[in-house]
Amino acid sequence: MKFHVNDASLAKFYLTNDDILHYSLSINISVRNSNKIERISYQGIRSEIFCYGKDLALVPLPSSFRQGTKNTTLLYLVFQGQALFKLRGCHLKDFNIDQRDESYSIYVYLYLTTQSKHTGGGKSGKSDFIVKCGLFRVHLLGSFSSLDNQTGNGGLFKTRRCKLYADRDDDDYNHY
Repeated sequence: MKFHVNDASLAKFYLTNDDILHYSLSINISVRNSNKIERISYQGIRSEIFCYGKDLALVPLPSSFRQGTKNTTLLYLVFQGQALFKLRGCHLKDFNIDQRDESYSIYVYLYLTTQSKHTGGGKSGKSDFIVKCGLFRVHLLGSFSSLDNQTGNGGLFKTRRCKLYADRDDDDYNHY
């Protein structure tokens, strides 16, 4: 399994005086099964975003899906809403600098359960995975800096590969 963030756009991201963060983030992630023998069933997928030391939003994907061999599936994730977002110390300082630049550091995580089915008919047990996608410097749409979103190539988003961790790899996995 290979995961890549193909595109990300940030339409809204601001903090009010009463510590309420308003946000609207869209992300496109490709999921690749490069295996020639196994089909994969994805079940119970949840996505979550983190920024400035805080969990921001958890969004369950609406349905599970099956993926054939040598196949790519696109996931469209939308995070929008409001959240209490009290920042202190270095996180507040980083947010203020990023707000001035209209460019924010955001991390995306997927939590999923999979089951493989071999072409011969046998099934594997269910396995849990965590997918970590670091999105550095996502610019607000319409800002001067959005023309330089991730790449400096006139607004083209540079595809980022995500890291895949087995859920039991707690020593290797770290939110930030």
